[in-house]
Amino acid sequence: MSVKIGMERTTQDWIWRKADEEFHPDCINYMKRATGTEMMFWGSFRWGKMGPGVFFDLEDEMTVNSTVYRDQILTGPLKEFWEESFGDVEEPIVMEDNAPVHKKVCIPVRKELGMRCHQHPPNSPDLNPIENIWAHMKSRIAKEYGHITSVNAMKQVVVSMWMEFEDGT
Repeated sequence: MSVKIGMERTTQDWIWRKADEEFHPDCINYMKRATGTEMMFWGSFRWGKMGPGVFFDLEDEMTVNSTVYRDQILTGPLKEFWEESFGDVEEPIVMEDNAPVHKKVCIPVRKELGMRCHQHPPNSPDLNPIENIWAHMKSRIAKEYGHITSVNAMKQVVVSMWMEFEDGT
């Protein structure tokens, strides 16, 4: 989940238009996207159990790519949570969307670990339940914590919100 601070947060806007209005000037917003400090948060869960939620450790101007994902998530908290799952589930399935960070160097690592994976389109809440958690958290951040400008304060808010999800919910 991407979290930005130092920018105005608003609710999500939905637009309904006719097919022939796609590029009509009244249906296009030419405003530049807001900028701010971006932080990336990763979390996991399985049936009846919330898993770890962590921020990526990124240097200035660094972005999450497949190597960063492999080193900071796949071979760390995801592997540990997946291994722990065998006590509760006969054959745990790792569910990731088709984001580029889940490919390249991650594919052979998952094969080596023996992870069974289920792939589906990115940002598809109907197929990936964690997208609903991200939407809920982003909505709360926008409504209740839009005033926060400190990276550390926002990280505390996000981790606290993650911890509010209890096992069995």
